[in-house]
Amino acid sequence: MNVKGVVGALTLVARTLAGAFRPSPPIAPSRWAADNLIVPDGEYAGSKFDLALTPHLVEILDHLGPDSPVNEIDSMKSAQSGFTLVLLAAIAYSIDRDPCDMLVVQPTDSTLADFNSQKLGRMIEKSPALAAKVAPQTARSGKASTTYEKKYGSNSLYLAISNSSADLSSKTIKKAFLDEIDRYPDDVDGQGSPLALVAARQTMFLMSGTWKRLCISTPTIKGESAIEARYEAGDKRRWFVRCPHCSPAGVVLDPGAPRQKWEFVFEFGPNFRYERTHPHQAYYVCPANGCVIEGWQKVAVYRSGRWIATAPGPGRHPSYHFDALASPFVPWDVIAAEYIAAADDPEKLKPFYNLKLGLPFDVTPASTDHEALQKRALLETYERGKIPPDALLVTITADVQMRGIYYVVLAWTPDRRCYVIEADYLDGATTDHDDGAFASLSDLYRRTWPDAFGNRWPADEFGVDAGYRTQVVYTWSRLHPGVRALKGEDGWHRPPLGVATDQDIDYRGRKIKGGAKQRAVGTWPLKGKFYTYLACEARVGDNGVIEYPRGYIHFGPWLDTNYYKQITAEFLADVEVNGRKGKRWKQRQEDNHFLDCHIYGLALADAYLSTYTADDWAHRARERLVPADMVAPDLFSPRLPPPADHAAPAPADDAMTRMLEQLAAMNRGT
Repeated sequence: MNVKGVVGALTLVARTLAGAFRPSPPIAPSRWAADNLIVPDGEYAGSKFDLALTPHLVEILDHLGPDSPVNEIDSMKSAQSGFTLVLLAAIAYSIDRDPCDMLVVQPTDSTLADFNSQKLGRMIEKSPALAAKVAPQTARSGKASTTYEKKYGSNSLYLAISNSSADLSSKTIKKAFLDEIDRYPDDVDGQGSPLALVAARQTMFLMSGTWKRLCISTPTIKGESAIEARYEAGDKRRWFVRCPHCSPAGVVLDPGAPRQKWEFVFEFGPNFRYERTHPHQAYYVCPANGCVIEGWQKVAVYRSGRWIATAPGPGRHPSYHFDALASPFVPWDVIAAEYIAAADDPEKLKPFYNLKLGLPFDVTPASTDHEALQKRALLETYERGKIPPDALLVTITADVQMRGIYYVVLAWTPDRRCYVIEADYLDGATTDHDDGAFASLSDLYRRTWPDAFGNRWPADEFGVDAGYRTQVVYTWSRLHPGVRALKGEDGWHRPPLGVATDQDIDYRGRKIKGGAKQRAVGTWPLKGKFYTYLACEARVGDNGVIEYPRGYIHFGPWLDTNYYKQITAEFLADVEVNGRKGKRWKQRQEDNHFLDCHIYGLALADAYLSTYTADDWAHRARERLVPADMVAPDLFSPRLPPPADHAAPAPADDAMTRMLEQLAAMNRGT
């Protein structure tokens, strides 16, 4: 027997086994991603993950590895700033180097489907290190991945939506990745917030301190934003860059070194400058010495940056804010153009703040005095019950009470201004759809409204609040074609007007198609919009012409004090909901029926005001028999009466030509 040969063979086997079971040397997630990860989408789809292009992602990604003591990270960011890549890279690294059970939460089914198919699925398929470990959906039964569970060895990555208690409370997980948390519901099936349910799933790892949780989101409403609250609770890290002109050449800073005077954060303010006309030639002024940083220098300056905590302290976890001003993906001229286009329009300012600045938008209304609004109405000259010449849409909305029905008739212009041409109360019982106040409502339904050109028109939209006397409203609306039964719903992220849903049921309890329908109205954001419009003020231009801002509300002098008190009956209050601060509407007086009518009117008009183009409005003007010479673009003449003369209404052609000038400007893109 050859002893040496046997010993040699055993030694070889032992070395081979030792090599197989020897742990891989530690590697930072950012380094692993650069070596192994293939970008799934975007401009660099199909190429390796290059962190030299996005250095602001390195620190955050490395905190999600096992060698970092950090457990919790929050990122408040603008759109398209690269943070989804952090989430994907952290998942990929964990599958390959730190396998454990993980959870990804998306706000809705559609966002989860997009994330799975366009990002996660592509990343797994194109990255060899992942494709070799994640079981395909065609694997043997029990070992196969599914649409909502990716299996790798004995561990899984679970994909969940934020409004499913079953998804959020059934399994123990070590790492959680929560995307767009500002779009999560406040409560899930009465069991608490999605964030609380996810935290409960990580309890088993609290003692070991190995759990990780990443929350990413574009913020929404100031004071209501979940990511804003989490950012404020953290150490508030900002991306400080170095001025290319006044920073010392060749200086390499220790990440822990204090900030120097020539290091600063790009912020939207007086130092961000641009021309108001195209080309905007946006540039930034260094706050230290007034150096000019041109737009073409932005990317190089961004890459000189580093994260610095602006609110360090005990118990404060890393929280990050990053926006398009610093982002290497968005030119400054684009930011300037979008801000100029937004002007003072809250419809555009909110997405600008959220998506470009990565900041929550403040919907707190300006203080509105009902007496001041009533005095303002004395300047108006339009006739009660008559459609002004620049209005092309009429809405009627009604609020049903235990006795009587309140209603408001609004005439809308293409630039979101509206005239209150009628607001009143129909007295009578509301228990019978064919009697009392509902009989008067039927008369209102049949009424037509005169315009400035000798025509009469029915209302374009008619809505009735079905929150009270619900079945009576359903019956009445069923008998009056075109009427919408409306129901207000709380919440900051609801659409202005929801999809119509069947309400009638048969003896089996099943919905009857073609019966009464109801549409939900997202009242909270609409109230913010209404109070913003309410605070708009007209001004007199240099030529003595009255200029009305977009969204301005015209009140007739016949409206009484009770009307103004009702439309100013609510205010936005700070409250605490599920352990965090939030914003809720509160009433300063009991009656707010005219306010509800305005909110429903805004909801019905929004479908037109948000989707109609200038051509659509011009077509509607022709349908309304507006004289042809007033529609001709060559005859535009922006004339409005000076404020000193309020004895007679403005001539029809003056107001109409101003409207048509606006339409021409929309067509020109100006």
